[in-house]
Amino acid sequence: MRYTVQLTQGQTCGQIPVKNHQGEIVYILKGNLNEFNQPIILTDINHVEIGRLYLDSNLLLTSYSVDVINHSLVKVKKINSRFANLFYITRLNYWIKGSLKQGRYSFYSGIKKVASVCSLVTDAGLTWSCDISRPEDVPFIILISLLFTQWHTKPLFLPTFNFQNSVNALS
Repeated sequence: MRYTVQLTQGQTCGQIPVKNHQGEIVYILKGNLNEFNQPIILTDINHVEIGRLYLDSNLLLTSYSVDVINHSLVKVKKINSRFANLFYITRLNYWIKGSLKQGRYSFYSGIKKVASVCSLVTDAGLTWSCDISRPEDVPFIILISLLFTQWHTKPLFLPTFNFQNSVNALS
């Protein structure tokens, strides 16, 4: 199943819709993407919480946790390696490989790919899509993908030009 999230500056009240492959809103992400220490909450379209992503810090070690209703708490761990940029998701036993900065990475269970994420900049803003093979993984992968997007993209504050007013101002 494919899910698409469009991150634009025009999001109202900190709510970002998550659409399925038919363009229907199936989930809503709530929270402030500019604040790393604020939880991001995933809800259904009736605003019932499905899961949340939050910073889990003890001042010495910082990690992120994903808490999905009726599932075990999972943590996102970075595996330090000079050969590859790898992340590991506890409890699910998934590892993530790819380029977070380029916005192309995949989730694996062993050698089997269970999801892939692709980010691109469109005229409406940053858009990423997830192809997820297992329905039970959807909340985890959407929240973790949002975390990676939060790490590696800066909000773009581009001006909107009104050419008619600028011509009038120059005359």
